[in-house]
Amino acid sequence: PSPDTPSPAGTPPPQPFLQRFCSRPRLSLLALGFNVLLLVVICMIGSQSTQLQMELRALKETFNNFSVTTLTEVRALNFHGVNVSDRVTFLEANLEKQNEDLKSDHANLLLHLKQFPVDLRILECHITFFQSNGTKCCPVNWMEHDGSCYWFSRSGKTWSEADKYCQLEDAHLVVINSKEEQQFILQHASPFHTWLGLTSTGGSWKWVDGTDYENGYKNWAYTQPDNWQGREVGGSEDCVEIQSNGQWNDDLCLQMHRWVCETRKNHTT
Repeated sequence: PSPDTPSPAGTPPPQPFLQRFCSRPRLSLLALGFNVLLLVVICMIGSQSTQLQMELRALKETFNNFSVTTLTEVRALNFHGVNVSDRVTFLEANLEKQNEDLKSDHANLLLHLKQFPVDLRILECHITFFQSNGTKCCPVNWMEHDGSCYWFSRSGKTWSEADKYCQLEDAHLVVINSKEEQQFILQHASPFHTWLGLTSTGGSWKWVDGTDYENGYKNWAYTQPDNWQGREVGGSEDCVEIQSNGQWNDDLCLQMHRWVCETRKNHTT
């Protein structure tokens, strides 16, 4: 029969599938099932969230423990590192000190070895001095050369102060009479400029012991003596020094130079 033809009396018309499916009881069951499913999903998500939070908390705790342990180890390493560094520094300083002490002992030993012949000579000199009533020996700490005794200073004085010092030692500033004597003086005085016992304060050059200057040994540097008066400190160059090259130079008497005292070997102090 056509859709517009009414069904026979007493038989209800058939309902469409959607209407049957969307009936109120079925929708209620479907909603209930969906709610149950949603609840299950929510429970699963909540459970997973709780598990994740627990794992995250455990991870944080593990990380914190690791950080504390690592920090402790780093601090311990730094502490031990500082101690090791301090120890190495101490050992290096101690080794350097021992090395310096060893060098000092070695230098002292060499000095004693070099001094031994001098001490032996001084001892022999003392024996000779007593045996000869003091006529054949240089004073202690003086050096002998060709019948004369020489004392070399280790500091500086003006020419006048040096001259007075030698006089107090019953000696005089050194007088050079030969090339050999000059070589001896230069050997022990170089590289320092050293006063000689030669001065022109009286208007002409004179040796302090009266040695003839005009006919004696001389070793002036080129253009010397020039009696240069142009220095700011004033005065004229009336005193003589021997330079490191062995040549003589007239200089201001107020200059500070080392000096050499001389006396005859049989003229002991």
